[in-house]
Amino acid sequence: MKKVALIGYGAIAKIAIQKIYEHDKRNEIKIVGVLVRKNRLKESKKALKQTIPVVTKIEELIKLSPNVIAECAGQDAVSEYGAAVLASGINFIIISTGALADNRLRNELSSICKKNGAHMLIPSGAIAGLDGLESLRIGGLTSVRYTSTKPPLAWKGTPADSDFDLTKINKKTILYTGPAREAAQIFPKNANLAATVALAGLGMEKTQIELVADPEVAPNNVGAISAEGAFGSLKVECRGLPAPDNPKTSATTALSLAEAILKDTRTIII
Repeated sequence: MKKVALIGYGAIAKIAIQKIYEHDKRNEIKIVGVLVRKNRLKESKKALKQTIPVVTKIEELIKLSPNVIAECAGQDAVSEYGAAVLASGINFIIISTGALADNRLRNELSSICKKNGAHMLIPSGAIAGLDGLESLRIGGLTSVRYTSTKPPLAWKGTPADSDFDLTKINKKTILYTGPAREAAQIFPKNANLAATVALAGLGMEKTQIELVADPEVAPNNVGAISAEGAFGSLKVECRGLPAPDNPKTSATTALSLAEAILKDTRTIII
């Protein structure tokens, strides 16, 4: 029995839990607990109808003895809880990978992993092709660009909201270009994939990011990787609908979390 706990109970967690239950045909996975902020406790307990324990402290979540804890609560949750999870020897699935753009945090968590035999696990999120990108990296990558294109209002509440009048954008508009580290830190709710692609490819400084507002892609969020290497090139694009409760996040991010949890219950793992 694989025991799973979640940090956060928002749009991503809700979809992931639903899909895990839907596809765990042999009942090999048990969701043992969910961690939420105190101000979300009553609401989350009511939504889960006491089917899953809800706690407010990471120590309480760890005491439930999960094999893996999945973060789906934002970059702050990675920095706040990551060390405690990994120090307990529990694998940590990270959705908000932009937190790892911070070298100090990434190095600290990596060191804890080595001491305690734990791993940070990164789902593909709302993109495909990371396996191919990693293969090209082994052969020698020369360039990697990740482009995230979303409807203008999906960028509301980000730094782009102050630099552009998002309500008046009626054509493709580039909001940001630059290295992955900066993109992940400036746009913490929109550009976690910038960090994921960087970790799979050329790193935080050499991976180039382009963030785009385009009304023509609605209702989809679109992610694209373009990479060149000594042994070939890679071009991949994914179009996904946003999560129902959060237009900044693609629903496929939640699906990738569910798949990451379900994967090692299978006899054939791809």
